[in-house]
Amino acid sequence: MKIFNTFFKQFSLIAGVVLLLSILIDFLVPKIKISAMYPYILLFLYLVTLAIFKMIAKSMENRLSRFANTYMLANFGKLILFTGIIVLYAFLNRDDAISFMLTFFIYYFIFTGFEILSLLKIKQ
Repeated sequence: MKIFNTFFKQFSLIAGVVLLLSILIDFLVPKIKISAMYPYILLFLYLVTLAIFKMIAKSMENRLSRFANTYMLANFGKLILFTGIIVLYAFLNRDDAISFMLTFFIYYFIFTGFEILSLLKIKQ
């Protein structure tokens, strides 16, 4: 699983940079409201993205149709899971709901972008 090890190293570096930037923004620019849950959001998205990437990378070893099915099911599952978490958190913590959603989506877009770029590199 050389592909996964390479992804793991690069992805961990990206996650570390995102964490460092979040800490700096939280302390140095208090007008930008980052959810107090940002370390947990980051950890959750990090672990989910690693698991999904491993599953998708493994499916690439087989037929293209298997990869396509795995990719579509994984993204649909993430969509349902993430929507459920956001709605539940917003319902339970109305004061932090907007900053939680914004923080979650920003991390999600960064991680998903990196995941897609990494998957594109594999097939080249």
